[in-house]
Amino acid sequence: MNVDTALLRSFTVVAEELHFARAAERLYIEQPALSQRIKRLEQRIGVRLLTRDTRNVRLTPAGATFLKDAAEILDRIDNAVERAREAQKGSRGLVRIAYTLSVGYETLPVILSAAHERAPGLEFEALEMWERDVLDAVRRRTMDIGAVRCDPPGDGLVSILIRREPLILAVPTGHHLAGRQGISVTELAGERFVVTPATLAPGYQGLIDDIFAAAGFTPKAVANPVPGSRVMTVLRRNEAVSILPASAEQIHPSGVAAFLPITDDFARLPVRLVYREDADPAVAAFAETAQLHGRENNWL
Repeated sequence: MNVDTALLRSFTVVAEELHFARAAERLYIEQPALSQRIKRLEQRIGVRLLTRDTRNVRLTPAGATFLKDAAEILDRIDNAVERAREAQKGSRGLVRIAYTLSVGYETLPVILSAAHERAPGLEFEALEMWERDVLDAVRRRTMDIGAVRCDPPGDGLVSILIRREPLILAVPTGHHLAGRQGISVTELAGERFVVTPATLAPGYQGLIDDIFAAAGFTPKAVANPVPGSRVMTVLRRNEAVSILPASAEQIHPSGVAAFLPITDDFARLPVRLVYREDADPAVAAFAETAQLHGRENNWL
């Protein structure tokens, strides 16, 4: 049975107007052509849908039943078309996000909230990973986009900068720097630092090492057996400090006496969104929304 949307739409308009001339005007067709459409529809489904005489048009009982279903079908088709167009524009779809720990402190929740407001048709799934695993997941297509600190090689990946975040120095209770209000990296040459293992986050730790190099020294690194969110628990035991993004202050753990703002202009950590060049439009749209939010909120 071949019943196309033009026939269904013609019938629903006639059923709403119960007047062929007015229905033909709404459909921008001639009245004889409309009559032929209704006749063709009735022939194809084998049911009389309308009765008409010189003065009146009425729905048959079968026509009244058919009208309800036809209207629902047309609504579903219209909605499907709209959703497809939104998906093509990037305003609808599922975006799977892999992110590193420090991006999850503040940046990711904020840009997800902004994306929900700007594109409510987007849905998100987010999973925390180490940097190396984030990039691997994006390349292997198990995740759509990665939120990381580093700028990976351009092997089919797009990298968009959305934030340059200030740094802080995490200082344990009892440390001689705990009373300071701020500090320059150049003042820290003699300190012991808890660092992230480069095997897990080479790009992130490379950026931290670049900051030390800009300050003119190589840090005294303390082995960190519990990397990640537990890094600050290592500080007091080793009388060490750690350079972290400013948003890490939001998870202030016990044993940390202070987070000192680092005052050097060069002491910033980027946040980047990384995705494949052939990613779905929703992925690129999310990245563009995040970058726009960054500009509007002085992150860049």
